[in-house]
This record gives sequence, structure tokens and C-alpha cells, in this order.
Amino acid sequence: MNIKFIGFPMKDGCHVNGADKGIDVLKNHISFNKIINIKKYDNDLDTVINNDLLLADSVSLTQKDKQFPVVIGGDHSLAIGSIAGSASNNDNLGVIWLDTHPDINTNETTITHNIHGYPLAASMGFGQDELTKLFENKTKVNYENVVLFGINDIDDAEFNLIKKYNIKYFTLDDINKYGIEKCIKETIEYLNSKTKTIHLSFDIDSINYNECPGVNVPNRWKKGITKKEALYAVKEFLEKLNIVSMDIVEYNPLTDIDNKSLDIVLETKKILQKK
Repeated sequence: MNIKFIGFPMKDGCHVNGADKGIDVLKNHISFNKIINIKKYDNDLDTVINNDLLLADSVSLTQKDKQFPVVIGGDHSLAIGSIAGSASNNDNLGVIWLDTHPDINTNETTITHNIHGYPLAASMGFGQDELTKLFENKTKVNYENVVLFGINDIDDAEFNLIKKYNIKYFTLDDINKYGIEKCIKETIEYLNSKTKTIHLSFDIDSINYNECPGVNVPNRWKKGITKKEALYAVKEFLEKLNIVSMDIVEYNPLTDIDNKSLDIVLETKKILQKK
């Protein structure tokens, strides 16, 4: 697999300092093919929109060059751009959202007003036009092609949307009850029945706080899947599904302890390079 690592040091989707600092640390360990220079605008929304447009274009061109784009952030609002870029080349794109948060709030339902809580909603066509129509004026992902994996920290409005549209999901409790292997298997079978191309978005805050403290917004109860489970899931998805693009997001070196979260990003890179 011809991987292209794209660094995207943006923090403006989240009111927490540090997400923009991850690339400074990671570039000592990862040979980035490109690091996008984040340009600041008058407000967070404009900053996210304009920089995600650059990212979408970069992801799209990477795929057209027959390369595999891996976007490393940066906060999770970057997925609006990475998914938009991938959807421009892949009709009926599927998404695995490996995250403790569903990130399907909109500007109307949000409690925090953090844009990094919007990206999956925007990709499915929910929310303000500036985000849903970013890069191409179309819905990027059909909600029937989405699997939320490892979710645990869920707002009421998000849960209502999940239920309304019958979005496929596996909570942390599901994984603990049925086992990671069964949940991965069902995810793979479900997506293979829906689509041929998939974007994998891996938010490292899906991992419990004790093993992964270096994130922007930890799970409210500091719960999550284990590091071993998360990396196993990434490996299985990459091996058994046609993953055409990927994100690794929310690494924050300012909150990391003993480089635990840094190590998770680097171990994910090793998994990718073995594919």
C-alpha cells in the first residue's frame, strides 16, 4: 500500500489548546509527505471550513494518484475535509467512526459549540450548509453506510439521531459484553453488505484514559476500549475491508503522560505500514 501521510495541525474545531502541537512531535517519528499550513480566519467556523477545503483537495488528489491518504491531526473537525475528499472519488462511501463520541451534533444541537463534535453529522448531510456542502455540493456519506464503534460518551440529541435513522453502532458496553472480535466481525459483514469503499476515522480518545491520556476531550467517565482492542480493530478493518482513506485524530501532547498517546499513534503507523 502506497501511503501518503498528511499532517493537519488544526485545533480550531475544539476549545482546547494542544491539538495543533501534535504534528510538531510526530514529525520527529513520521515522514510526512505533506503538512498543511493552517490559516487563521475571523472565527473558528471559517477557519475549519477553509482549511478543510484544502485538506479535501489534498485527499482527493492523493487518491487520484493511486495513493492511500492517512490524515493525522489535529482535532476531529478535520474529518469533514478528509471524508469530503474521499467521497469525491468514491461513490457510496462507507465510514467506520472509531471514537468514544459519535460526533453527530450540529450547530443547533451542540452543548459545547465545538465543531469537532459535528464532523460525522456534516458528512451525513446534517447541519449547516457550509459544512454539509463543503468541497462538493452533495451528501458525502449515507447514514446506512456508517458504523459507530466504541461510542460511550453520547449526548441525548446524538442518541436521538442514531435511533431516528437506525445508524449502526457498537457501544463500549456492547464490546465489553459480546467481545471485540464479534463486534468487529459484525462491522465488517455489515459494511461489506452496503458498500465497497470505506473511510476509517480513528479518534484515539476511544481508548480508556489510563492508557491514552493525551487527547483533547477525554470520555467524561474516563472509560474506553483498551489500547490492545483499538489497535486490533484498526488492524482487522484494514485487512478485511477496502479502506481507501483514514484519519488519526485528537492527539494532544500537552495532556499526554509518559508518551502513552504518542506511542498509540506510532503503533497505528506500524500497522498501516504492514498492510
